Amino acid sequence: MTHRLNQKLFAALACGAVLLSGAIPAAAQPTKLTISYSQKTVDHLPLLMAFDAGYYKSHNLDVSLRYLPAQEGIPALIAGQVEGVSIGGSDAASAEAQGARLKLVMTLCPVYQFQFWVQPKYASADKLKGQRVAISSATGSSYAATLLALKQLGLKPSDVAMVPLGAATSMYAALLAGSVAMSAGHPPASYKFKQAGLIDLVDLAQKHLPSVGSGVWFTDSYIKMHPNVVQGVVDAALQALNDEKANRAFAESEIARHFNVKDKAELDYTYDFYSKEILGPGPMPQAAELQADINALAASNPKVKTIDAAAMIDQSFVKNAEKRGTAN
Repeated sequence: MTHRLNQKLFAALACGAVLLSGAIPAAAQPTKLTISYSQKTVDHLPLLMAFDAGYYKSHNLDVSLRYLPAQEGIPALIAGQVEGVSIGGSDAASAEAQGARLKLVMTLCPVYQFQFWVQPKYASADKLKGQRVAISSATGSSYAATLLALKQLGLKPSDVAMVPLGAATSMYAALLAGSVAMSAGHPPASYKFKQAGLIDLVDLAQKHLPSVGSGVWFTDSYIKMHPNVVQGVVDAALQALNDEKANRAFAESEIARHFNVKDKAELDYTYDFYSKEILGPGPMPQAAELQADINALAASNPKVKTIDAAAMIDQSFVKNAEKRGTAN
């Protein structure tokens, strides 16, 4: 009996030693990272949906999403305060011209998503001359799109007074208040513009012109050090993008939650805009889309003319997801 007890005791002690030695591996801890997004708009919805649906967690990622305008998000990315950013191609190109080394790993808005709304009394190129036009900054996507819209109206940037207002919500408020004559905008904000009697003077979204209206970017060095993390972010965002396209009810519930849209007609207006006008070309990063942003920006920032758009594109993560069926 004593011998048997000694055997059991020895076995118990051996198991304890195995556990203490770490021979049975513990589950890997989730990788923590922060991704910033540059505007509180539906352009960045897949990132928010991926968080709410738990897709980051399913890829063993502990992701924090943080609103930072591009002028703050890019320095934070370079300094390592955030690991990834969701910004437009124009902001990324401007940063690249200053020495940053960024890579686009997934496109969220592959066309210009902007409509240009004006007060009725400014509803022509001649009437717009000399008036104040809202932009987010002198580097952002709305700025590049404004340059393109002015060109389509036969106007030069010097024909108007461009006013940097930062957040898109500030641009929209200024237009509704009448303190600017024109502003870029898109749903859900443009639903209120329409109700207020404003005029859609130039609709770039309807033209489906290529652009990186918004996309997910990492530094080249982070991608080289953490390719599996980047792949997990892309996989999660692609799952959410698929949901946005296929699950109207879920997408509209997320729009309502994050952008304070309660009216069903406004939700439908917003969802239809993105599903019909914006998302069609797909999430694969394309040099031609980024080059369009560079070309528009070059009119006021000659430094970007030397940028190699193809060198800022990394298609490998979306292609990898496609092979595994994640991007379907």
